[in-house]
Amino acid sequence: MKSDAYSAELAAAMEAGFIRNRNTGEHCHSLADAYMASLAESSLPEDVEEREEYDRLVTWSLEKRDVSPGEVVRTFNYIRVKAVRVAMKVAQRRGDVGQHAFL
Repeated sequence: MKSDAYSAELAAAMEAGFIRNRNTGEHCHSLADAYMASLAESSLPEDVEEREEYDRLVTWSLEKRDVSPGEVVRTFNYIRVKAVRVAMKVAQRRGDVGQHAFL
């Protein structure tokens, strides 16, 4: 599968997750990781800032925190959803998804 077709398919799957749940995007974390990784080779200059923001958010989501066990998962999910929204913004600009109101 061509890289562009692969990226577009991943973006469409992320978009479908946001259509199912516009607040969090169901099951989108790994899709966003794969989408952003697929763009690494063909990244446009305007994607660099978003790529850095995405990487920063993913790294932040994996940092250890001194919080209650329930807060760990909630905090992780909150940060990862922010990262997925960055990936969706890139996908919108690249034309891989439609112009929906989930951002």
